[in-house]
Amino acid sequence: MYPRVEPRFKKRMSCRLSLGPSSYSGMVLDLSRTGLFIQTSAGARPGAEIAVNVHSAGFTTPIALSAQVVWQRRVPQQLRTLVKGGIGLKIQRAPESYYRLLADVSRGSPTR
Repeated sequence: MYPRVEPRFKKRMSCRLSLGPSSYSGMVLDLSRTGLFIQTSAGARPGAEIAVNVHSAGFTTPIALSAQVVWQRRVPQQLRTLVKGGIGLKIQRAPESYYRLLADVSRGSPTR
């Protein structure tokens, strides 16, 4: 028997990543209850702990997540204008507002 895979939802939202003392911009491309994929130039390696602040319309403050990098999509320099790199994250801690956002996205509703 295969483990149940969490459904993923496409949703573009800007975000800010903190990796140690460094900060990077990013774009959430898809999300689920357990993880998300962020398009970014941050060189975070699998296993790295990362703080993510997701900016979504209708929420007055960013949604703060604690996550761990699971995988990294590296793109050669000559292809970066065509394909963007990014990181796959496993959510370790998320506030209730993240799950409200996910519920809205899953219903196709505009966010609050």
